[in-house]
This record gives sequence, C-alpha cells and structure tokens, in this order.
Amino acid sequence: MLETAVAREPSTRKNLTYADYLKIDDGRRYELLEGELALTPSPGFSHQYIAANIEALLRAYVEKNDLGLVLFAPFDVVPADDVVLQPDVLYLSRERFSLLTEDCLKGMPDLVVEVLSPTSGRRDRLRKSRLYLRYGAREYWVVDPAAETVEVFSAGEKGWLLAGVYGPEDSLASPLLPEFNAPGAEIFRRPQGLEL
Repeated sequence: MLETAVAREPSTRKNLTYADYLKIDDGRRYELLEGELALTPSPGFSHQYIAANIEALLRAYVEKNDLGLVLFAPFDVVPADDVVLQPDVLYLSRERFSLLTEDCLKGMPDLVVEVLSPTSGRRDRLRKSRLYLRYGAREYWVVDPAAETVEVFSAGEKGWLLAGVYGPEDSLASPLLPEFNAPGAEIFRRPQGLEL
C-alpha cells in the first residue's frame, strides 16, 4: 500500500527553529523560511551543471585575489533562528569569516546565487530574495537556465537594484567584485555532444 506524500512529510507548521530543522532525518533537503519548512527537491542536470560553472568561475577569481571563499549547496546559511537557506552558490568575504562554523554560516554571505528550477522560481525570486536582502546579502544573482540569463542585483536602501542582465553573448560583471568578468558562454556551457 502506498503512503501519501503528506503522510510522510515532516511537519510544515510554522515557528520551527534551526534546532527543529536539525532533527529532520528523512533523506530529503529542506529550507526553513521564517519558521516554515520548505522541501527543496534535487535539482536537474542543467541546474547543477550551470551552478558548477558559476562556482568554478567565482572560485577561480576569489582564490586568485585572496578575497575569501566560495561554497555551493547543500550548505546551511542561518541568518536567524527560524531561517535556514541553501543558496546554490555563495561567496563569503574574509571580513565575514567569523560567521562561518563547521556546520553552517551563522549570518549572510556577501553574494548569493540561485539557479532557477521549475519548482523553485517563485520562491527564489520572491520569498528567498526578500530574506537575502533583509539579512544582509550585498549582491544576488538569479540564473535562469531556460532563458539563459543571469540577473545581477545589488542591495539598495529600499530593495534590490538591478545592476545588469547577462546572456551567453555577454560578459557578466559584478558591482561587488569590480574586476570579475565571467563570459556568459562559460556560464551556460554544456558538455560538447550532450543533448538533453
């Protein structure tokens, strides 16, 4: 007899904390959005490959210039007791190293990158975007694999400010990392001969 997904889901009640989140051990990935548990299904191939391309380009730049470190999901970002986020890629400057623990980042990285999936687009663009801004991310990239675009946002006093939109023919620039330039063709590159 098949169980329904609802019967097997951990409680999605509000007011959960990071301590509650850590007790979940069912093999799935979750985020905690203001006390509410949100399932984050495993991403598909295009999502993962593009995230890996971005991580590699960012890591090379950050390490070459000794600016800090670059991490990728899954890694918990815990800016509040009722918020646990897992950006696809994050950059943490040396100035924020004190926020890093072995288990999580107890605060917000300087830069967060979200690669959209069919199930995550609305959450990434709205709810998580607001949380990243509220808790102190300085820059936010929204990557759309289907449209092959990267939207780069800088934190402003009243919200995110669009700094640029980049495609495969462009070179992505970051206001936060002034000398960083990433060829869009490298971000959206797929293995030669692979047809999905």
